[in-house]
Amino acid sequence: MNNEQRTGDKMKSNNPFKVHNIEHLSASKINSWINDPAMFIATTLCGVKSKVGAGAFRGTSVEYALEKKLSNKDYNHNTIDEFLYSKFDSECLENNISIYSERASKERKGLSSYYYQAISLYNDFGEPQHYQHKIYYSLHDDLPIPFLGFIDFVFEDSIRDTKTTARMPSAPSQGHQRQLAIYSKAFPEKELWLDYITPKKSVSYKVNNVEQRINEVIKVAFGLQKFLSISSDPLELASMVYPNYDDWMWSEDMKQQAKQIWSNE
Repeated sequence: MNNEQRTGDKMKSNNPFKVHNIEHLSASKINSWINDPAMFIATTLCGVKSKVGAGAFRGTSVEYALEKKLSNKDYNHNTIDEFLYSKFDSECLENNISIYSERASKERKGLSSYYYQAISLYNDFGEPQHYQHKIYYSLHDDLPIPFLGFIDFVFEDSIRDTKTTARMPSAPSQGHQRQLAIYSKAFPEKELWLDYITPKKSVSYKVNNVEQRINEVIKVAFGLQKFLSISSDPLELASMVYPNYDDWMWSEDMKQQAKQIWSNE
């Protein structure tokens, strides 16, 4: 007998992730499921697309310029703008965003402030061993799906994740701590640091409660697996939750797409 059986829309499977075409999990998927199950279902199972805004490229541009400087790759004092702004411009171009739009122009103008706060912190860490280092591994023997992630910077004694933000948080978010805890499995001997960067200052938080956060991730992953095993039909799963359209994460475009799923409006 096959290890997967279906009766109507119901499903019994050793790997419901595979049934729903989920090839891997990640910190972002786990956090999405925790924060807004409806959004997870919409974007991961039902094909709702979210348009990437220019703000998403602030961090990648700052990190790119940081890596060039710290690794001394084709860098001198005249080329930082080239690395910083060319990366931002290319990201906008690839995502059909005009750099002259109001939002993109504002983000572009503020890039140097974020960069100089970041480099004043990272100058003390030496040359990174890895940048955007890919990790791909199983988190638990009984979980039939691997985790995928990309570590911003791996140094000799630490893993560091760079978070550019307009407002400095008073404490590191639990979601960000879960992200670093997942990364720790690739380099268990290294310290974990979250570096929050604003245009005016930087603050670093060491992540110490690794096992607690790992256990959270595993528990959530098994809960998600159980939920997905209820049905092979994404729309049936969607009927069990409802979107929180008040959340800023739901753009107007996403709301319009979601109405095709939650069509009772």
